[in-house]
Amino acid sequence: MDKTVKNILSEYKLNLFAINSYFERFGDLAQKEDLTAAKDKGEFISKSIKELGFDLSLPPEEQAIPPEQLYEFIDIIYKIPKLSQQNYEILSRGSFLMLNNYFEYLLTDLLTYFYDKFKETLNEKDFKVSLKELNEYETIEDAIKSLILKEVEAMVIELTFPKLLEHFKDKLKVSLESDIIDWPKIEEFRERRHIIVHNSSIVNKKYLVRSKNPYNLKLGDKVEISTDYFNAAFEEFYLAGLLLSYDCWGNWDKVKIDDAIADIVEETFEKLKGNKFDFVKRLTDYTIKINPRSERQEDLLLRLKFNRCIALKKLDKNKELKTMLEAIKVGTALPIFKLAHCILSDDEDEIIALVKKSKILNDIDHEKYNEWPIYSFLREKEPINSDVLAMLKE
Repeated sequence: MDKTVKNILSEYKLNLFAINSYFERFGDLAQKEDLTAAKDKGEFISKSIKELGFDLSLPPEEQAIPPEQLYEFIDIIYKIPKLSQQNYEILSRGSFLMLNNYFEYLLTDLLTYFYDKFKETLNEKDFKVSLKELNEYETIEDAIKSLILKEVEAMVIELTFPKLLEHFKDKLKVSLESDIIDWPKIEEFRERRHIIVHNSSIVNKKYLVRSKNPYNLKLGDKVEISTDYFNAAFEEFYLAGLLLSYDCWGNWDKVKIDDAIADIVEETFEKLKGNKFDFVKRLTDYTIKINPRSERQEDLLLRLKFNRCIALKKLDKNKELKTMLEAIKVGTALPIFKLAHCILSDDEDEIIALVKKSKILNDIDHEKYNEWPIYSFLREKEPINSDVLAMLKE
């Protein structure tokens, strides 16, 4: 299969979802194992105290315990490992490191794809290659691909993260969407990765300087990866990967830009189903900048506007929602879009009639009504919910 931005992004999504699923599935198990270990330790200490003859109801000076037994007990307690979340820490750190790695792989894949597709941008670059190395390749094309990959790998290793982002912006003409993506947060994720890998998770001066220290950590502190922190990292890496890829898609694979917009429609739909309303709002901050260039794009972008409105309504951003709904013209649109506009505007007078028209066109049925996020506003209201269900059963 020929490499495209589309399948580069698809691979990135699969990788991140795999890590997230792994973390969610085994995170609870790891914490339960740690709690079990702590419980076992507590029971052992209680049993040892009882065997020692220590009476918790008496003050220390009234305890009748032979010194040799006391020293033996202290020695046992001293050798017991301290309470920890060892299993969870290993799992959370490993999962967090993989998030960082997969994001780096995405940047590498995008850079490689660009320089492979637009080889002329490297015409002025001097590559050093020996005759022995050339003989390892069957074709010149294979040799060129290898040289490009080596160049990209060196770039990723040698450039600091801010410099690498500058390269995307200045050399590849890719927008960093800095008004949407929290790049300082991602820089902190990457710096935290460095100290986990190279400094036993201990905060050093380099971390404090490069990350701007948003968590007010001190030299010598040990960093942890909590569930909330991991989830925040997953969301920011995922969003950054999406927007970078969409921008590359639009610049480098322009003939397939409709597929990119369709991908965003699917993303927002799935995130609305998962109640990720802030994520949808941020993702559609990107799409409202897109001007449609075809009838299909116009239809897709209209769907995205409605998905954005759903998120705004769920987030109680009523002023922004009202402004957006006023800008959406549905006079000649399909009944399904008019229905969506009425729902979001809390205009219930025409809803039953529009449900009937949409049903005739097969745009709504019982399954869609119970699944699609837009209808959650109706499912929460009676008697309109019952009226809609009755209409769909006819």
